[in-house]
Amino acid sequence: MTSSPDLASLYQLLAKEQRPILPSGEQRAILGCGYVGEAVAKAWRQEGHQLWGTTTRRERLAELAELVDTPVIFDSTDSRTSLSFTEGLDGILVSFAPSKSSQADVSQYQETFLGGIQMLLDSLEHRSSKTPLQLVHLSSCGVYGNRGGALTNEGSQLDILHPVNDVLARAEEMVQSVRSDKVKVCILRLGGIYGPGRDIPGMLLSAAGSLVQRNGQNVPCWIHLDDIVRGVSFAFKRNLNDTYNLVNDTQDTGQELTDRLCEQAGLPLAKWLSVDTTDRVLNARVSNEKLKQIGFTFTYPSMISQ
Repeated sequence: MTSSPDLASLYQLLAKEQRPILPSGEQRAILGCGYVGEAVAKAWRQEGHQLWGTTTRRERLAELAELVDTPVIFDSTDSRTSLSFTEGLDGILVSFAPSKSSQADVSQYQETFLGGIQMLLDSLEHRSSKTPLQLVHLSSCGVYGNRGGALTNEGSQLDILHPVNDVLARAEEMVQSVRSDKVKVCILRLGGIYGPGRDIPGMLLSAAGSLVQRNGQNVPCWIHLDDIVRGVSFAFKRNLNDTYNLVNDTQDTGQELTDRLCEQAGLPLAKWLSVDTTDRVLNARVSNEKLKQIGFTFTYPSMISQ
């Protein structure tokens, strides 16, 4: 069911109103209620927080209204978009994604990340509230690029030569620019996401006995949706003010991971290519030690069943 123009206008009007803080929670916003944002919204609602959530599609407002208190249209390409509701918030999660398509181009990344974050920064610049703000930005471990499978931590050099990675790195810099004594900024670099509706192990198993048209010698990294939600909540509870890799312990090449899954399932092994078929490659053994050292534990430390 789609939202009528009158109902959409009502949602936008409500988004501008200041709401009292609930006794059981905080006032928080999720900018980008896609696969990850929706999961975080469900968890936060159970914790009693008052929530604002954004979508780029007007037809999703009614659906989003069941997850957040105030759904808002946020289009980074539309200068009429307002983020005035961020004025009195306790926390903001930036969970942008350029497109559902795997073929999103550089311009989409620029519009979504750089355009959207600039609008957020403009809004925060005029923020008069003295309420401390926790800002968490979801980035990607893809920014490390091809490091030849080397062990990689948060201090490793980023691959800004690739235009998409350059956009993501610039987005991180922009978000960090608002860090102050009143604003804490945490950047979580995510691995490839799997979970409900994204059965990556199942997809890899479906390749058993056949050829995978990608380079199996590269080392990707992974994170389960549930651990992203837990990682975001951990960042808010601990008031984190730094950059962390939010990835599980798996550090296998694509070929090694598929071999292990197939062997566990008693299926014939798949064969991967040994050459790259795309210009954007992640090939790094990404470390999660920094996050573990401050007390975070994983519900799904591996993609392989224990």
